[in-house]
Order: sequence, then structure tokens, then C-alpha cells
Amino acid sequence: MLKLYYNPGSCSLASHAALEEAGLEYQVELVDLRKEVQYSSEYRQKNPWARIPALQIGDEILTENVAILHYIADLVPERELLPRSGLEHARGLEWLALLSSTVHVAFRPIFRPNRFAATDDAQRDVLSTGLGTLRSVLTLLDERLGDGPYALGDRFSFCDLYLFVFILWSRRPVLDGKLPPLHRLAAFGDRLAARPSIASALKQEDLAWPGEVTS
Repeated sequence: MLKLYYNPGSCSLASHAALEEAGLEYQVELVDLRKEVQYSSEYRQKNPWARIPALQIGDEILTENVAILHYIADLVPERELLPRSGLEHARGLEWLALLSSTVHVAFRPIFRPNRFAATDDAQRDVLSTGLGTLRSVLTLLDERLGDGPYALGDRFSFCDLYLFVFILWSRRPVLDGKLPPLHRLAAFGDRLAARPSIASALKQEDLAWPGEVTS
């Protein structure tokens, strides 16, 4: 049995939707970041980095979305949920690396300025600087996506589930009215939100598109 350790609306949503997309049997266990459960000794035995997601596979624990998405895709190779070879495979890795590093990191100063500075004035400076960086990253991401239906053009992949997470993040109240028009990303979000795997994961996590928490 697979068990996903997750927090609603966090980057673990990508792995959650991937399990749904793959049609695998799995369990979920909440790691409430608001209560800092990730720092508990029990959870740190599973993931010493105190991060989510983590996927329990029997007695093994796999961490990091990029690794988890690849593992899930390999469980159902007939579904071709990530390209398996050649340049397409490299393009899939390129997208996942971009999302897990550049895009994810660009949100961090907005959501967690206290990780970068201690005083209120310094945190405000982090927010201001981080907002400029985030605008630039999302504008480039909008251009990179282009007008195709998916990150890899006409082919759906787990890259799309991961990308959806950050489009959802861009709708958080703290960013309301602070981002430039992102028409391609918005249209992509509409398309992905209607996909059964995303819709199911959102419902289980009490989330909604284009907003966030439904209760």
C-alpha cells in the first residue's frame, strides 16, 4: 500500500493528483504545516528534512515531488504519464526541474518571509523584492507554456499536475491584484481543474478552483 503524507494546497497536491491519475490504491495522512507537525520527531523519522510530500512504499520512504512523480509514472508505464526516453524525456525533466527549483522558490519570500529575515522591516523588504522576482518568473512561465494545451505541447504528463499547483498558488489572497495578466496560465488552470484527477485531489483536500479553501 502507498501512503502519501500531504498538506492541503501545498506542493504535495501534485503527487496527490498523480496517484489519482495513475488509478492506484493509496492512503493519505495529513501533515498539518500550520501546527508544524512536519517538525515532530515522528514525522522527521520519515523525512528528516521536515518537508512534504513524502510517499511511503511499504517500509521505504520516498521524498521530493520530482522523484515521487517519476516513481508513480513507472508503476503504470502503459499510461505514459511521463516521457520515457529521448528528447521528450529530457523535456519532461526540464519542466519538473524548473518547477521544483525556480518556480517554487520564487513563491517562498511571499509566503514565508520570516525564513529570510527576522525583523518586520526586513521581512517587508523581502516581500517587496520577492514580489518583483515572482512577477518575472510567472511572466516567463506564461510565455514558456505558450498556447498549447499542456506543458509538453499536445501531450498530457505529470508536468501539468505540478504546474497546476503553482497556478493555484498564484490565486492566494496575499497575491490578489499584485500579479500581471497571465492569460495562458489562467486558461491552463481552467483546463486542468476540469481533469478528474485534479478535481478529485482538490475535493479531498477541501480546495476549489479558482479559489482555494472551500470551507
